Amino acid sequence: MSTVTTPVIIIVRDRLNPLALLVDWLERAGAQRLVLLDNDSTYPPLVDYLAASPHDVRLLGRNLGHRSPWLSGVAQELGWSRHYLVTDPDVIPVEECPSDAIDHLHEVLNRHRWLTKVGLGLRIDDVPGHYAHRDDVMRWEAQFWKQPIEPGLFAAHVDTTFALHRAGPPPREEVSARTGWPYVARHLPWYADSANPTEEERYYRSHTDAGVNSWDGDVLPQWLRSTIDGATG
Repeated sequence: MSTVTTPVIIIVRDRLNPLALLVDWLERAGAQRLVLLDNDSTYPPLVDYLAASPHDVRLLGRNLGHRSPWLSGVAQELGWSRHYLVTDPDVIPVEECPSDAIDHLHEVLNRHRWLTKVGLGLRIDDVPGHYAHRDDVMRWEAQFWKQPIEPGLFAAHVDTTFALHRAGPPPREEVSARTGWPYVARHLPWYADSANPTEEERYYRSHTDAGVNSWDGDVLPQWLRSTIDGATG
């Protein structure tokens, strides 16, 4: 299964720099069907980027959050008849990740028919100390590396972090996995200098619902704090 034929749906919301990095990586990897699903972004440089993009840009006119691929009908349109990939814009494959990553995810799904989706593992060994929630990331993410299915594949929860979904409607109970090295990615918010946010990071924080935002704020939202404490306590 070639990456050229795999629809890649990128959830967009007021983040330009990581989105540009991800689109560049996907283009170099040979992916051609990129759908940029915009949750009513207002960040001016991003608005200009989307207007000039050669890819399929869908302006939703409202913020449907991380469920936007399904709530908007785009996942149904593109993914009911074939596997499709959904990702947030701030999940970037590491430098060592092979360019056949999407093909590799296809191969994993085809080999393990009981899986409903599979995503790239998230690297945590190089999360810097200047990120305020580093210790919480380490506590939370460690659980996803503890249940090997086979070498380079782990039973683990996957949300919208560079994950290939099996064709068809989402099942009631998702059974997912994450790949290991070298098929891993960085979640860029974990690499931010919390004491010195960029102009783009400040804009994103000020235009995002604190109840929806997770790892980007000065303080973790209560739902995430409770989830981490419950899972690792």
